[in-house]
Amino acid sequence: MMKKTAIAFGIAAMACGAQAAEWMVTEDHKFEANIDVGAYFQQIKNSTGTSLIGVGQTTSSVLGAGLNQIQFKSTKTLPNGVKIIGQIELDFDPLQDNYPAWTDDTKVGVDIPVWGRLTAGQWDSFMEDNVNEALGFWGIGDTAAFVDEPLAYVKGASSAGSVDSKHIQYYNKYEDFELAIDLNAGYVDTNMVTPMYGVATTLGYKIGDLQMYLGSATLPGWYANADGAKTGTGSYKPNVYTNGTGFTANYTLGNTKVAGLIFQAQTLKAELYNIGGFAVQQTIDAWKLGFTMQKVDYGSTDQYTQYGVGANYTLVKNATVFFEAKSLGLSSGANDAMEFGMKYTF
Repeated sequence: MMKKTAIAFGIAAMACGAQAAEWMVTEDHKFEANIDVGAYFQQIKNSTGTSLIGVGQTTSSVLGAGLNQIQFKSTKTLPNGVKIIGQIELDFDPLQDNYPAWTDDTKVGVDIPVWGRLTAGQWDSFMEDNVNEALGFWGIGDTAAFVDEPLAYVKGASSAGSVDSKHIQYYNKYEDFELAIDLNAGYVDTNMVTPMYGVATTLGYKIGDLQMYLGSATLPGWYANADGAKTGTGSYKPNVYTNGTGFTANYTLGNTKVAGLIFQAQTLKAELYNIGGFAVQQTIDAWKLGFTMQKVDYGSTDQYTQYGVGANYTLVKNATVFFEAKSLGLSSGANDAMEFGMKYTF
């Protein structure tokens, strides 16, 4: 079995996840700007042994990638209540000179009362945000807080499985129910002649302080991922998975929030991967403490118990220092990581 470890220290100025700058251009037109600017120091244990150091040995670096973002949103409300919505988001690394900015969550669409919202672009599916990533809700850092994510990782390492690009989503909410259907365009196989759409369907229900989500997804054989290509056409990559189904529930009681996840995914080789775990966040005055435990079953010889732990402290409004660590249960500590940083929202 394999393992991994990392340490990170940094200073981050972030605005996307917290408090946005919002302007009302006119009474029926709202414009919102979110800006994240950050840097952090990270140490992480090598997982492959292909670099100058061996498996399980520690590397460290000062990074900015993953914490920096510029986002603009605009909503125009028509007299009949219909909303025209648009969003553009760019990721960048301010620690590197002349570093390119990459497109991230970007969409355009229409929201019609009663009928629901239809958008197109590229962003995380509703299922990914509310089912696959359910146990990482307390994390602040770039990578340290998150154990293996269903449909995104295989045996502790990042893998193919993206369903973000060429994305169309239908979303509607009725009283305590939510429904989201996410489509992403790809192809059946390496010939890339026969189109195939991935479909993720997610149903949410809220009762009191208990929120539940049930999601099921099928993935195209080949999915779009430009990976920095500037040709306008991008590239396609093969999916590791064919489908996955998961259930999550989270409950808030005062200053305590807990979440649970059960997920099963099927690979191209018809292997069934099972993931289950829980996470908890406790708020104590200016402190927030987080913990995740997850068991993953990637087959009879690949079963691991994974942990994530973190703490953050709010110095003043919108300024937080944080520490996070994760252990993936792999041999030699491969991919285990720790981070320490500061986040400032403006």
